Amino acid sequence: MIVKCPGCASRLSLGEDLFAEKVVVRCPECLQVFIVRPDEAIKGSESAGEATLLISDKPPAKKADVLWHNHSPSVTIIRGPDQGIHLKIKKDELVAGREEADLILSDPAISRWHFRIFRKNNRQWLEDLGSRNGTFLNKKRTQAAELNHLDEIELGQTLIVYSEYGQREEVKVADLSLEVDKLRDETKSGSKAPEAELPKGRDFYLELMNQPGRARSVKITRSPMVLGRGDEADLKLEDEEVSRKHAVIEIYSRDNAYLSDLASANGTFLNGVRIRSMKLRHGDKIRIGATILSFVIKDLLDEG
Repeated sequence: MIVKCPGCASRLSLGEDLFAEKVVVRCPECLQVFIVRPDEAIKGSESAGEATLLISDKPPAKKADVLWHNHSPSVTIIRGPDQGIHLKIKKDELVAGREEADLILSDPAISRWHFRIFRKNNRQWLEDLGSRNGTFLNKKRTQAAELNHLDEIELGQTLIVYSEYGQREEVKVADLSLEVDKLRDETKSGSKAPEAELPKGRDFYLELMNQPGRARSVKITRSPMVLGRGDEADLKLEDEEVSRKHAVIEIYSRDNAYLSDLASANGTFLNGVRIRSMKLRHGDKIRIGATILSFVIKDLLDEG
């Protein structure tokens, strides 16, 4: 069957025999994690690649068939402002909410302490903590219920999938907005011009991965470099889902390059995770709108 990535709209192939009612997969193009059901197949046979199977509602024939094979309960945010976070449930209780919680969510519709997942009789249970807008389990509002593999927890704009398994490494977001603000202030107060001089001996590029008819590789020649749909953007993208000034790349030294969202309508994603400000590394995949870019670093030979 062919499925469509909700992030970058790539058409991906997926074996129909791999699941019964639902499966969690990752797009190999933009790295977004999403749920697929049998009725979500689209017409056609051409695909950009094969969806990466993370976990299924059917037991795999062998561990190699899925990436999430560590028997450790986990939660993954599939939709919402914190999309892409993958967290293991390591304690007997995990509290989710906007403040002072194990899983802190930035969704404005979520209460300070919204729900908890707790262990009872060797099983995981879900309980709403008196939230204002309620907690929904598989689309039904619930006060408390036992959790099963690949159950879907919905609150506000956020959709979370619970799994009996998880990947070895957790995926978290460290918002570096304050660090970037400090670097900006230092640049303005110092002798440097607002447009920073790029470091010598190292070039930086953006490779457009899924925009036919455009130059595949764009050299970053200035910092900051604004990405967007408007004429004021340094890299103009013909993508209706991209804001006029969507995101910015700022390079302060050889090893300090940052990507920041500019309060865009649809968010900025780094390696499948929605971010505010994050450090960039060679090979990182950036998605804004339906456009995928790869951040590439090339060291130059010392001619001296």
